[in-house]
Amino acid sequence: MNRIHITEFRKKFPKLIPTCQVNRCKKTSQFIGKYYKSTGHPIFRKYCSKHHSDRRKVYQKQMETYDGRTAPTCISPGCRKRCTLLGTDESGKLTYSRCCADHGFSKPYLIWRKDYCENKDGRLGFKCTTTIVDFRWQLEVDHIDEDHSHNVEENCQTLCACCHRIKTKYYREQNQEALDLMLEFI
Repeated sequence: MNRIHITEFRKKFPKLIPTCQVNRCKKTSQFIGKYYKSTGHPIFRKYCSKHHSDRRKVYQKQMETYDGRTAPTCISPGCRKRCTLLGTDESGKLTYSRCCADHGFSKPYLIWRKDYCENKDGRLGFKCTTTIVDFRWQLEVDHIDEDHSHNVEENCQTLCACCHRIKTKYYREQNQEALDLMLEFI
């Protein structure tokens, strides 16, 4: 897809340029200097250049006194590390992730990941024989009922990448015999 230069885009598609999200500001949002790969359209910030600059100044001032001790602790059981600073919200308050960097703050279900494949007990109808060298790269959290928004411990199990693929195959092929065996064991 060919990029549409910002000046050409402003002439041809003025209604596609967003306005600043600050109340009563009618200015157009600031172009960030990048383009979408799929459409070639320019990418804009949420704010005009003035309000973006103001927000950065507030953030930089907050960072001068920020020591990290005010950050909440990770929600992972037993973890006492601080959550990751994400930035600021619309009101200028600092926002944090729910977990520390070690527990995958962007994927809250990772707090239930164990350091072994739970299929070593044969819950999928066969026993896992994979040697785990690096649990962060080889082990995944599987949602037992396939509902990825249901992030409770009872619905999450740790599987190695091989076992996870087989379990997903059972669901996609609707192999009821294998699914019944698995759900009976879990």
